[in-house]
Amino acid sequence: MKVLTSLGIAFLIVALSACTATRSTLIDVRAPLSADRLDTAYNAVVVTLLNAGFDLKMNDRTIHAVATEYKKFTDVSGWPPFDFYLRVKAHIRQDAGGAYELAITPTIKEQNRLNANAFTEHTLVLYSETEQREDHIVKSGRGKAMLTGQQQFLNLLHVIAQSLGLSDEQFHRQVQTIDLVGL
Repeated sequence: MKVLTSLGIAFLIVALSACTATRSTLIDVRAPLSADRLDTAYNAVVVTLLNAGFDLKMNDRTIHAVATEYKKFTDVSGWPPFDFYLRVKAHIRQDAGGAYELAITPTIKEQNRLNANAFTEHTLVLYSETEQREDHIVKSGRGKAMLTGQQQFLNLLHVIAQSLGLSDEQFHRQVQTIDLVGL
């Protein structure tokens, strides 16, 4: 009887952890720029990233593009333990109509601490205010780690916006809705 109870509990835990949830992920954020503010925007992004402790992997002033190395922002204990990293890419581009925009793209990397070759890269999960208040997933584990990454990226975005004299709302979010397992 104890064996059946143990098996039932184990099955329930596995079944619940495999439940999917619909989440929004952030592909990038974009803000319009005037042609005379390209260098100012580029410099604001670079200075903000350096002040936040990011190492620059690629930095090209000519094409107004910058990419960081991954920077660890949290870890999750458990079996196996995972480290979570954030990478930011930014570039200024001109569309067919001649208008300029600043695009900033966050990427998350989850890396197994016991096996450095076991990692996953994906877009940043965005939790709504309701999910942050009511969803138990964001209170611990991977969900809490994703929320930490979201807050760190949004803080960076806020500093960049302030440097450019823009409001946070002027950055248009390119969001994708996907089904995730256990997050």
